[in-house]
Amino acid sequence: MQQWSSGHRREIAGIGGFSGLVNSITTWCHTLSCTKQTCKGGNWEELLKANAIPALVNILKPDKSLLPEEENSVQRMELKMQTSAVIKNISEQDAVRKAIAATNSLKTFIGLLSLPHDVVLSNAATILSHVCQVNDNAQKVAQEGGIVPLIQLLKNWLPSVLTSAMRSLAQLGANYENNKDEIAKKGGLDPLVSLLDNSDTTVQAEAANALNVVCRESANNQNFIISIGGIPPLVKLVQSTNIEVQVSAAGALRSLAQSNSVSQGRIAELGGINPLIRLLKSNPRNMNVQEKASEALWALSGDDPTKRRDIGTKIGIEMLIVLLESRSEKIQFVAAKALSTLSCGAPKHQTKIREAGGVLPLVRMLKGSYSERVLLAVISTLAALSIGLAHTPVKLNQSAIASGGAIKSLVPLVTSAKSNDLVKVQSAYALACITLAHSDNQKLLLKEKFTFTLLIDLLYSSVREVSLGAGRALTTFAYNHIPTQKNIVKGGEIRYEQFIQFLESDDQEEQGHAAFQVIILARVMTGEDHVLVMAQGIQILYQLLQSDNELIQELAANNIASLAHTRAGIPAALVSVGAMNTLIELLYSPAELVRSSAATAVGYMTFNRGAMRILLTACRRRPDMFQILQDNLAAGKISDVFIREWEYCLTVGLPSQSVQLMAVEHTLVEVGDSSQSTLVNHLKTTTGTIDTPTYDATTTEDMFDASSTHRYTSASSVILQ
Repeated sequence: MQQWSSGHRREIAGIGGFSGLVNSITTWCHTLSCTKQTCKGGNWEELLKANAIPALVNILKPDKSLLPEEENSVQRMELKMQTSAVIKNISEQDAVRKAIAATNSLKTFIGLLSLPHDVVLSNAATILSHVCQVNDNAQKVAQEGGIVPLIQLLKNWLPSVLTSAMRSLAQLGANYENNKDEIAKKGGLDPLVSLLDNSDTTVQAEAANALNVVCRESANNQNFIISIGGIPPLVKLVQSTNIEVQVSAAGALRSLAQSNSVSQGRIAELGGINPLIRLLKSNPRNMNVQEKASEALWALSGDDPTKRRDIGTKIGIEMLIVLLESRSEKIQFVAAKALSTLSCGAPKHQTKIREAGGVLPLVRMLKGSYSERVLLAVISTLAALSIGLAHTPVKLNQSAIASGGAIKSLVPLVTSAKSNDLVKVQSAYALACITLAHSDNQKLLLKEKFTFTLLIDLLYSSVREVSLGAGRALTTFAYNHIPTQKNIVKGGEIRYEQFIQFLESDDQEEQGHAAFQVIILARVMTGEDHVLVMAQGIQILYQLLQSDNELIQELAANNIASLAHTRAGIPAALVSVGAMNTLIELLYSPAELVRSSAATAVGYMTFNRGAMRILLTACRRRPDMFQILQDNLAAGKISDVFIREWEYCLTVGLPSQSVQLMAVEHTLVEVGDSSQSTLVNHLKTTTGTIDTPTYDATTTEDMFDASSTHRYTSASSVILQ
């Protein structure tokens, strides 16, 4: 037993012995814990100055001189309850949390988690949830064995104990990444999922919050929660009448769906998307609700453009425009990204966004103080609004964007030293889209004294994304516009060597972008045979067209659609490598965006006689093909000559296989065999265009005469060998 001086003993005797001392301390703690100021943390500064924290913590420590029954006596429990209540009330303050941590008393609070007193249990769990938010205490709590007793508390029936334990587990996971796996390994996920069905709404909300934390960016925990049936109750809770429960469930669904296609599909199957959209729309003034709902919806869309477009459509363009002007960075980002996705190659959405008043808010955001990711999303949306599939300009949108002052705002983003390189190249790409085949906008850009020197410098950046982005911007500026190509040459050297790293990359997306870029930029490259460069690019695009990845198929088809209405020799070369046949097969792809891109490419390719004949043969073999082509042709054109030929075939009712057409098809698609010389000779005599579609006759370039077409198809044949 601790030794006391005679003076101490007389003082203790004066207040009724040790029992009286305990009662006095208990009364004092009770009084302190119940005052309004302390409950709100108002007395924390005085207690801190008086160095009361160590004294209060010492009261909670077990007295080794007492027998177990004495340690767990009613008096001792009452003392610990009142003392822990004082610490709990003031531990919301960061300075107090640090003072508690300085006492090295984590074991003391963890020890309280096993006491037979529900209020003490709740207080101790709450204190731990506060303390583990500072320093490295979350790691220390786990090292001291705090996770298991907290999980054990999940078996308690009192909501106050349950919620305190779950908040503590959530903070442990949020403040130390390894704790997420430890909570799962110690069996914490099963009871958390079970508590989603608890009748108490606070318990439901805290269970969802804890699951939100432990499965965030943890594929293992995501998959385990899915396997034990965690998604159905969360989808149900999103439809709760309690707003806090809805928000918590939305957060958990967001973390479950993040980068997890299985979870995304399961949530969609269970009808989780529509409740989230209702939650988003029904709380226009509650930023927290809108944040959780919008982030959950965006996570559910994954990286699939079709899913993103579907969810964006369900949210609605008008709603997305409203969300753009939210004060929340998270909401702004989701709204801008969704509008960008909806705009890409979708004429109806591009028109609707303009008509709904979406252009001006986007342009205004170029001038404000927004996060980099929001700014990039806004720039991407403006670019997507300005250009359609196959590099066709959306003139009304381009005019509206320029009228709003976008060109004046974008040029400084390209030239300013304050902008990072990614913002510079994305801004340059947006400028290229806004000015594409739009003479008035091109004049506005010239007034801003825009040059290509900086963009060419960025082409040689060591950051791959920046280099490819610069190439994309230069390519769009140069597309079908000779004056710009001449200005690019004045801006600096573009060397083929810079593109090799992307053309030979293991990343097919990089290959696809680089292949298109070298084809368009070939004539402005320094010291290269542009025919061989373009042949290399076309061969790569043809190979990518045969990829198993639908996104790569879409990219290759889009690029071919753009190439099909540039220069006379390119469609002929595409036919010579067999691209037309592959494009026709892609019309039957299960992916909507692949079908749309393939249909656009096929439509433009029909202005080449050889391609037209291949399509005629294919349509005769499959009577439904022409209808499929029309159904998926959201943008682009089909040659009038092909239409007349097809209508004639239907009128005369010729056999399904035409000997003449079959012969032409065979000659065109058999590439790389012993008859290759025959193929080249055939192209020399039959290559031609039929009313090639152009959108600006004064600036569109036919860079190939008959001799260069022969060289091009010959070069293509050499590479195929």
